[in-house]
Amino acid sequence: MSDLNNPENALAKLKTLVREGSFEFAPRNKLHVTSKLAQVIVDTLSIDDFDSIGFDYNGTGDLVFVFISDDGIRYYIKFKFINSEMTVKFISFHETEF
Repeated sequence: MSDLNNPENALAKLKTLVREGSFEFAPRNKLHVTSKLAQVIVDTLSIDDFDSIGFDYNGTGDLVFVFISDDGIRYYIKFKFINSEMTVKFISFHETEF
């Protein structure tokens, strides 16, 4: 198993799981992008889009990663790995507000 504390490894795992369709969106008031758009955006992410790493505010202590894509439209992407790192859970995935 790779060291997912490293953003480069987390990005590689994210891309693999999203390509396989192993992802879900957390329920939120703010709408997420569609699954198809999420796949396209994640495929274009690079380590240069990495913004930060932290812990989930829900009390689990799970690591969360934030990437901000910048391909004309900026998307805020916050995610973590769940189910023994076999699924990506997008906590936020929407156009940025800044």
